[in-house]
Order: sequence, then structure tokens, then C-alpha cells
Amino acid sequence: MKVKIVCISDSDKHFSSAIDEYLKRMNKEIEIITIKPEKHGTRDQIIAKETDKIIDRLSKNDDYKILLSKDGKPLSTEEFTQLISKNHNITFIIGGPYGLDEAKLETIINMKLSFGKTTLPHGLAKLTILEQVYRAKSIMEWREYHY
Repeated sequence: MKVKIVCISDSDKHFSSAIDEYLKRMNKEIEIITIKPEKHGTRDQIIAKETDKIIDRLSKNDDYKILLSKDGKPLSTEEFTQLISKNHNITFIIGGPYGLDEAKLETIINMKLSFGKTTLPHGLAKLTILEQVYRAKSIMEWREYHY
């Protein structure tokens, strides 16, 4: 299993120690690719530029691509584990502060996933993905992490 997290983000300083712990636990199975957010332009221009950066980054990626979106499908831990077990290479996508042009991404993503209707800080979204991937991996390997 190889998981990538592609995100538009500046800093995860409040979550870095927890993120680092999950990265350590999963060794080389996880890669975080950070794209710097756009600083100039209108909200719509920033969304367009950041969406284009994501598309450029993922256009040659054959992974199963999951966009984090408040309009995505919520999954239980068990459903998330089934998704992970069926797709050996997965890329999660986290947009910038203004989000992404989801309509423009429809042709390159496989699904939208929601952690609820709330908006999470980037670091917390990354941490949540990492924790759920670790939990799913533990379930698949019959380790005592998920009770």
C-alpha cells in the first residue's frame, strides 16, 4: 500500500508532532506532497491557480484519487478500511484555504470523501487521514489498535 497526501498548505506547526508520529509508524508507505498556496489575486483567481497546480501534479498519477470535500461521502472506519484494502495506491487531495474548483477536478478524481460538514485546518485534515490510514492498516493486519 502506498498513500500520498497532496495538499495546498503553508504550515502544520500545531499538528506536526502527531503527523510525524504517524509518518514514523507507517515508514515509507505515506508521502506528503505540499504545494505552497497562492498569495496574490482574487479569491476566484487563487482557487483557479491552486486547482491548476493540483491538476498538473496529478495528471500523470494513476492512483485512486480522493478529494476531501464537505460535499463528499462520509465513511465509517470499516468502509474506509474496505476502500483502502481495494486500492493499493491512493492519493488524498486537500485544497487551499478557499478550496478548489471541484467541477474542474471531476475528470481526474475517483471520489469525494467527507469528514463532516465542518472545515478542518489543513494540519488536522492531514492528521485525520494519517490516523485513519493507520487504523485501516491495523485492521487489515489484525493488530490491536482499533477496538
